[in-house]
Amino acid sequence: MPELGRYALFLAGGSSIYILVIGSWNRRIGSARLTESMRGAVLALALALTTAVLTLEYLLVTGNYTIQAVYNHSDRALPLLYKIGALWGGNSGSVLFWAWILSLYTAVVAVRVRWQDPLTSLSILYLSGLLLFFTGMSNLVVNPFRILGGHPRDGAGLDPLLQNVVMSIHPPTMYVGLIGMAVPAAVMMAALWTRTPMEQWIGMVRRWTLFAWMFLSAAIVLGGMWAYMELGWGGYWEWDPVENASLMPWLLATAFLHSLQAQEKRGILRAWTAVLAVGSFLLTLVGTYITRSGILKNSVHSFTGTGVGPYFLALLILIGLATLFILWSRQEELQQGSVEDSSVLTWSKEIIYRLVNVLFSAIAVIVLFGTFYPVLSQALTGTTIILTQEYFNRLTVPLFLILAVLLGVAPATGWRRTQFIRFWHQLRKPVAVALALGILAYLSGFHAMMAWLAMMVVGFASTSMIQEFVRAAKDRQKAQHLGWHRSLAQAISHNRRRYGGYLAHMAFLLIIFGVAGSHTHNIKVTTTLKPHQHLVLGGYDIAYQGMSLATGPGYQMVQANLLVHYHARQFREQPALAFFPGSAEPVAKVAIHGGWMKDLYCVFEGSPGHQAAILHIFINPFVRFIWTGMYILIGATLLSLGGRTTKERNISRSLVDVAGIRGTSLSVKGRDPF
Repeated sequence: MPELGRYALFLAGGSSIYILVIGSWNRRIGSARLTESMRGAVLALALALTTAVLTLEYLLVTGNYTIQAVYNHSDRALPLLYKIGALWGGNSGSVLFWAWILSLYTAVVAVRVRWQDPLTSLSILYLSGLLLFFTGMSNLVVNPFRILGGHPRDGAGLDPLLQNVVMSIHPPTMYVGLIGMAVPAAVMMAALWTRTPMEQWIGMVRRWTLFAWMFLSAAIVLGGMWAYMELGWGGYWEWDPVENASLMPWLLATAFLHSLQAQEKRGILRAWTAVLAVGSFLLTLVGTYITRSGILKNSVHSFTGTGVGPYFLALLILIGLATLFILWSRQEELQQGSVEDSSVLTWSKEIIYRLVNVLFSAIAVIVLFGTFYPVLSQALTGTTIILTQEYFNRLTVPLFLILAVLLGVAPATGWRRTQFIRFWHQLRKPVAVALALGILAYLSGFHAMMAWLAMMVVGFASTSMIQEFVRAAKDRQKAQHLGWHRSLAQAISHNRRRYGGYLAHMAFLLIIFGVAGSHTHNIKVTTTLKPHQHLVLGGYDIAYQGMSLATGPGYQMVQANLLVHYHARQFREQPALAFFPGSAEPVAKVAIHGGWMKDLYCVFEGSPGHQAAILHIFINPFVRFIWTGMYILIGATLLSLGGRTTKERNISRSLVDVAGIRGTSLSVKGRDPF
């Protein structure tokens, strides 16, 4: 079986070389036969990498410990789910997984679009260049099918911290999101180089970006969920370098989505759009460099130096230089519309989009600087200085709050200029709700300035967007005499992009609400209890009933038995310490009793003897709102993915008018294949 995987990797590497060579030649001669041959090579590359991935998964599941990747990250006692997830747990497997996901993206582009279009063929060449890098890494640097000497009967096992259901979902979700940013970046650069009109690529780029952004958004929250469930420190975000590595491309991708909309609506922000598209992908490579090079030592995640960092740094520099060259050579096209941009001086949606780009980019720069500051300080002063959470919070939280205010202001703002009377009329109720919520929040104990402002801002922006749903439903109800719920459903279904965007913004606000609330009324107590002793905290009466032994999948546990009374309810919690074979330190198994308003979070640290237990008890409010915001965000993005661009809607309407057909859905070929 290992030979099959190696042959598949050779085929994948050869296919990527073939696509680059033949594709470059075919751009000169335009042969239909070579075009079809390239399409076949793309599919062969994806099939070869799929074979390699399935082969490695088979070796992991069956326990072939003569393969180094299997030996390092699996063992006989490991449950099946985690054996499957061990594919991306190691360096060689993660590089292969990178290549595989990218090959699937490239194959979808190759199948769904017209190869006669110069934009498409050049985009495929860009993506194939990336595939050559990753297949070359798998073949020459980090071969996942490398054979160990001897005949080991068992493996070293997977890191116990990674043996978590959420961690089985988080990495592949992150990969799909990060790698997906390569497609819009490739299409944008190809569009600039070929001078392709916007209407021929904007729909495809928007959908690709939304798809990848949805997975990246979910992955960031899932990572926080894993940290909350597994690490036992009561939090979910610590501005860790690996956390920042996923946040930075998300920030630029979010700005890119808004910049795309401004370019579609008004033909502005062209340079911003191009830079943000490629910048989002470049930051995915920066993140990969952070996690795999070992250059940053201050991470709680289990990433160390693996020898691949210099290769990713070289790829980052190469793509960055190529991007600068393309942007410089097409600067005239990018500057089109700048005269109109500078003439718009009144308050308008154009200004809001500019502010959104500036704020998201500023936050990304702040995070990038803070993440690499230990390296900079070491190089400049010889001392490694790690910036604390205070640096990130002080600089980024106000900017996030300004962004949230813009979300509330935007629905009342018009293009080119805004009428003040209409603007104030739409914002009266949101302002009133914000003031009322601010008073209520202060009386409830939100005395910290940023948390108090966050509550007001969330109330303001949420009310502003809820008004849009109410207004749309009322208008349709008056026009068609339908019921309220049916009117609202039809209004949303007829403009999925707009209302999907509003729902996504409201999900973002819900996450802000959860973050602000969880940092305001949280309580932490460390105590030592003997059997039958009680602790009363935050309305919970916690009775310790002694320790017991238990067995988990591949490990032994010592658990503290807690009987909890909360109002009229009674339930049991069993925080534990898990002992894994081959692991020097036990792993905390956190017990969480979740609720909408607050979580009871219990950690068992150990025992000083005589059946006593050292316990860390947290009361964490509003954390569930963060996870709920993620689910709403996914649904909102799926809703928006079904919407069409303004150009597509106008073309469709004109075709309907020409055909004399009303109320019929027509597809527009050659505009947006997705």
